[in-house]
Amino acid sequence: MKHRGRNARQGFTLIELLIVVIVIGILAAIAIPLYVHQKDKAKDAAVKEGVHTIQIGVMSYATDHGGAYPATEYVTYTPNDRTADNLGNRYLDTWPKNPWTGKPMANTGAAILFQTDFSSMTGLNSIQNAWKVVNGVLVPPAAGGRLAFGNTAWTDVQLNISATLVSGNNAGYGVYFRSDGQPNITGYCFQFDPGAGNMFTVRKVVGGAEQGAFQKVAMPPGFNVNAPHDISISAVGAHIVIKVDGVTVLDFYDSTFTSGSAGLRTWGSGTKVDFTGLKALSVGGPGGGDSSKGDFAYANATNAVSYGLVGWTAGSGAWVVQPLY
Repeated sequence: MKHRGRNARQGFTLIELLIVVIVIGILAAIAIPLYVHQKDKAKDAAVKEGVHTIQIGVMSYATDHGGAYPATEYVTYTPNDRTADNLGNRYLDTWPKNPWTGKPMANTGAAILFQTDFSSMTGLNSIQNAWKVVNGVLVPPAAGGRLAFGNTAWTDVQLNISATLVSGNNAGYGVYFRSDGQPNITGYCFQFDPGAGNMFTVRKVVGGAEQGAFQKVAMPPGFNVNAPHDISISAVGAHIVIKVDGVTVLDFYDSTFTSGSAGLRTWGSGTKVDFTGLKALSVGGPGGGDSSKGDFAYANATNAVSYGLVGWTAGSGAWVVQPLY
């Protein structure tokens, strides 16, 4: 019968146990975020599948009704099941659920915070030089100036601006957002800036002083700076997405300014800019909808081509489901 020597191993040492614990901790630190990320990806996929299901139902309705899309109430969930037409034909067996909340996916709509047809200066505050409206067009002062609109309590918003840079030497225009609306303004400023080498930029402004561009991208080749352009700025939390004519030009995260009103500015000698459209919508919160979390909202028919999604007839024309980001 053999006996173990005095130095024979009886088990793990304390150091070995500590090493094992540390290794397990490292593996857990790697695995848990990956697991959470995969769960979020699965929910994102379910959101897209749910919206796709709704789209198929709407398309099927249009096929059976001579190309006419259902009114909005037929694609808004209610306990009475508005997924059938007035003949009782069903176009969705079940309404998709929001994987983030477990509740039916909701058509929340996008609440209008501010809009104007430029019939007057109501709601538009000149904070540097005098702006005016002429025949339904907002005209800035020739020497350049600043204008503010909206509420400083705004947080998650989408700004839609239509503008034409008609003329000017080293001219351009900017859109303030999450700003304080003061003459010496503080906030973000997106700039349509041909004078800086045909660039789209975003600058932080503090007390009226602009900092260097912390986000910038060159305008695409052949871009006509003097043509009419539609600018869309979406700020949801720290996520900011800027589109020009429906194409994303800047997509970034920054949390320097978390709330604020909006505004416009122009600069350059002999500048002439015509602003013909201006609207602010709530997004990402109560009443606004968050497309990345299973909600979908209405968007005007002019965006239907860029969105490329299903539309239907509503009171003011065709509407489409917002794209999923």
